Amino acid sequence: MDAVELVYDYFEDRAHASALIRQRRPAGLGLLAVLVGASSLYAAHALAGRATLPFGWPGLALALLWQAVMIFVATALLHLILELGGARGDARALFVHLGLSELVWMAAVPAILVCQAVLSKPAWGLRLVFFFVGLWSLSYKARGIRDEYGISGGRAWLTLGLPYLAGVLIVLLMAFLATLGFVLAALSSWS
Repeated sequence: MDAVELVYDYFEDRAHASALIRQRRPAGLGLLAVLVGASSLYAAHALAGRATLPFGWPGLALALLWQAVMIFVATALLHLILELGGARGDARALFVHLGLSELVWMAAVPAILVCQAVLSKPAWGLRLVFFFVGLWSLSYKARGIRDEYGISGGRAWLTLGLPYLAGVLIVLLMAFLATLGFVLAALSSWS
């Protein structure tokens, strides 16, 4: 299996790429794709002036580590959700699908450069670039879930959204409990 051919097939011939991934499960290629995608995302953030990490080798290393860990965690969490829901698939192949979906971020760097060259005030244009490239990456993640586990597209999107929804609900619950604690403390001090 040629890695370049598999990457090409991933974007052009979905059925063939899914069959190859399911058969060979090239986790090394998935990890390499995660690292390339994370490097592109890091460069895109730096070009847009939105870098949250310091620019340079330490910041790049942290970005690569963060993205690799997040893809590993996402793979484990999504596989667990799907297995508990009755779908059968391979976590290693899912990792390859999620990793290859990160390659979409390579399109962000030229899009940001074009946006900055064409627009005099590119703030909204940059936000739109990140939004649409992120949505494009999520669509490939959902497609990978659908192909690997043999589920419908709607269920794949729902499964992909569940960890995000759980995170939002946890933050809302923490905010509610903090507000409730503040109100109860204020009421007890007035008594």
